[in-house]
Amino acid sequence: MARAGSTARKANVAALEPQNGRIVQVQGQSPDSPFFSVELVTPANATEWLQRKRPTAAENPNAIATYAEAMREERWILNGMPIILSRGGVLLDGVQRLRACVKAGVPFLTVLAQNIPDDVLHTIDQQRRRSFAGVLEARGILHAHALQSALVKLIRYDDGKMQRGAGTAAWSRMDRLLRANPDLEQAVKISLESEATALSEAVRTPLLFMGFRVNEAATRRFLDAVAYPEKYSPMEPGARIRDLIDITRGDPTTRLKPINLFALCVKALNATISGEHHRTYTWIDKAANPIKGEEFPILEGYAGLNDPGHADDTEETTRSLQAAVQRLVAEEGVYPLVIESITPAIAEAYLMHNTRNRKIVAAHVDAIARDIRAGNWMMNAQPICFSRSGRLLNGQHRLSAVIQAGEAIEVPVMRSLPEEAYDTYDIHAKRGPQLGVAFDSFGDKPLIAAAAVLLWKRELKPTGIRNAKPTPAEVMRIVEQHPRLLEMRTFGRKMIEFGRGSVLAYAAYCIERDNPELGQVFLDRFETGADLPRGHLILELRKRMQSLRRERASQDEQLRELLSAWARFKEKPDLERLNEDV
Repeated sequence: MARAGSTARKANVAALEPQNGRIVQVQGQSPDSPFFSVELVTPANATEWLQRKRPTAAENPNAIATYAEAMREERWILNGMPIILSRGGVLLDGVQRLRACVKAGVPFLTVLAQNIPDDVLHTIDQQRRRSFAGVLEARGILHAHALQSALVKLIRYDDGKMQRGAGTAAWSRMDRLLRANPDLEQAVKISLESEATALSEAVRTPLLFMGFRVNEAATRRFLDAVAYPEKYSPMEPGARIRDLIDITRGDPTTRLKPINLFALCVKALNATISGEHHRTYTWIDKAANPIKGEEFPILEGYAGLNDPGHADDTEETTRSLQAAVQRLVAEEGVYPLVIESITPAIAEAYLMHNTRNRKIVAAHVDAIARDIRAGNWMMNAQPICFSRSGRLLNGQHRLSAVIQAGEAIEVPVMRSLPEEAYDTYDIHAKRGPQLGVAFDSFGDKPLIAAAAVLLWKRELKPTGIRNAKPTPAEVMRIVEQHPRLLEMRTFGRKMIEFGRGSVLAYAAYCIERDNPELGQVFLDRFETGADLPRGHLILELRKRMQSLRRERASQDEQLRELLSAWARFKEKPDLERLNEDV
C-alpha cells in the first residue's frame, strides 16, 4: 500500500499504557489487528486512495465544499477521526475528505486506520446530527440559535442568494465571520429585547444588525414605529409596514413570507434613513415572477459582513503540516492513540472530564446501549477523543451507553488533541443509511432502511421510550431477517404517487404477511384500480392516498390510512364479492 508522502511516517508506536492498566499495541501482534498511524494526505495520494472506494460510496457535494474551504483556510485540525481502510484495502470511510483534498489542492493531516473488518461499515458514524448552534451553545454563547439564523441570512444577503433556496454556509466560514463581526451578538441581544414583535425575529435581527451598521438612530425609529404606529404619522415607513403586517396576518393565503417581509423592511428602512415617505411598499420575488419580479433590495450604505478571508499558500500549508507530524513524533515520543477496554467504571471516570459539551440525547444513548447488550457493538476505528488538557471532546454518548448497558466495549481512544478539535466533529458529513457490504448490490437503500425503521418502531421498539430510532445494527438485522420486506421495495417505488415508498413497502409487507392470498388481491387492485365499480373502497383509498401525498402527510397518517382500508377489505372473505360497491 502506498504511503501518504515521505514525511508522513508511521508514528512508530510500540505500546501505550491506558488508564485502565491494560497495555495495548497500536499495531497488534496478530495480522488481523487494526493499525493506526498519522498521515499527511496530499492531493496525489487522495486521488490514489479514492480509487479504492466502494462502488456504491456516494459523494456529498456540500460536505466536500465545506471540508475544502476549511483546508484552504488552514482551519482543518487533526481531530482523531480517521480515514478507514478495510483488511482488503477498501476505503470504508473518508471519501468526502479525500475529495475535498483534491478540490482544495492542499494536503491535510489525519489519522489513518487500516486492517479494519469490512463488516463494520454500517456502524461507522453513529453520531447525532448536530448544528452550528450546538457548537455556539457549547462555547457558552447566549441565544445561539437566533445568532446562527441571523448569520445565515446575512451571508445569503451578501452572496445575493436571498431569493433562491441556498443551503447553509460552510461552518468554517460561519465561524470566521462570527469572529470578525462581534457586534452581531449584541444585535441579537437587542433584537430579542425589542418590542417590535410584530416583525418576526428571523427578520428583525438581521435587519437590526444591518441598520445599526448604517444608521442606528434611524433603525431604532423604524422599529419603534413598527411597535407603536399610533405614535407616528400614518405615512411613517415603520407604521406602513406594521399596517401591512396586520392586514395580511389573518389569512394564510396573504400572510407575508419571511423573505418578502425582509425585502419590504429593507425598502422601508431605506425610506426612514432618507426621510422619504411612500404610500405603499411592494416587492415581487424575481424567482416567482421573472417578468415583473425584482432583485432583492439593497440597504443603502450597508457594506456587508467583515470577512478577513483566508490565506491560500499551499506550499506554506504543506510545510506547517509536515512540522506537525514531526512534532507528534519528536515531542510526544509516542502516538497518543490506543485501543482500550472501556468498563462502566472507566466510562464514569472519563465522563468526569465531560465539560462544556453538547446535551446528551437519551434516545441515542439508549440505542447504543441496546447494541452493546445485544452483542452488536463493533469496534469501528472511530475514537473517543480527549484534548491536551484532558477534556472529553467526543464520545459522551458511547461512554454513557457503556454505563447504561453495564458492559465493557473496546474502542480506540485518542488523547492530546488541540482544544479546537471540538468544533470540527460537527462539520463531518452525515452518511446515508449503511446496510453493509452484503447489500451494496441493492438499489433503493434509503427506501429499504426507512421501511426497516418503520417495522422496528411498530413491532420491535422497546416499551417505555420515546423518540427512539433503531441502531444501524438493528436495521441490518431487520433487513436480514425479513427478506420479503427487501423485495417489497419494488412495490413501494412504483406506487410512489400514492405515498412514501417506505410506507408503501412496509404496508405491503404487513398486508401480505397477514393474509398472503387475500393480501395479494388487495395489493393488485390497489396498484391498478382496474375493473372496480364506482365507490369501491380501493378506489376511495387511491384517491385518499393521493390527497395525503399532496398534503405531505406524515408516515403514520399514510400507514394508518392503508392498514385501515386493508382491515375493512378483510371483512369480505368471499372473493367473489370483492367487486361489490361499498
